[in-house]
Amino acid sequence: MFGISIFGDSITFGRGNNLDRGWCGRLQKYFESKDYYNCLYNLGLCGNTTNNLLERFDTEAKARVKFIRDQDRQVIIFSIGINDSRFLGKGKIPETEITDFEKNIQTLIDKAKNYSKEIIFIGLTPVDESITLNYEDTIFTNERIKQFNDKVKELCQKNNLPFFDMFREFSKLNYQKLLDDGLHPNSNGYQEMYKLIKNFLIQKQIID
Repeated sequence: MFGISIFGDSITFGRGNNLDRGWCGRLQKYFESKDYYNCLYNLGLCGNTTNNLLERFDTEAKARVKFIRDQDRQVIIFSIGINDSRFLGKGKIPETEITDFEKNIQTLIDKAKNYSKEIIFIGLTPVDESITLNYEDTIFTNERIKQFNDKVKELCQKNNLPFFDMFREFSKLNYQKLLDDGLHPNSNGYQEMYKLIKNFLIQKQIID
């Protein structure tokens, strides 16, 4: 069995694109069609921060990451952090301080090593600030998102883990037109994410 478990938030889940389940749903169709024993688990939960993910990670990883035979392969992918970067209310109260975020990411890495030797991180996506400076009583800014994205990149370099800089690559596009509500991608946006991530995983010889 070759399993991929993807842990993350609403963008991992595919909010706003329920028909295809976002980039994960598209990747699942591609990956599982390659072999009868391939399986991809979308473990994205809307609103999740790294604190939320730490609370559920061990339980969900134990249930899905299993090595029944010597040739079994398990990959863990994380795509988390944009909710950590937000401010709460008009008072700009940080959801997660960057120092706590750094500790959380490192803890997730340490925990994931108990289940797999193949651990990958997908970076954060930029937002349309004309909408997200007042988004459901929260504030998302690209400056802060980039800080959190760069922190994940730094920790991946420190731990010698593959990191795909989605913030950088998405920013090269006319990405505002790829967003549904300023935060979550629309169908075209998820399609772009899927193509970028699939090509990255092929390049890193995770999938073929």
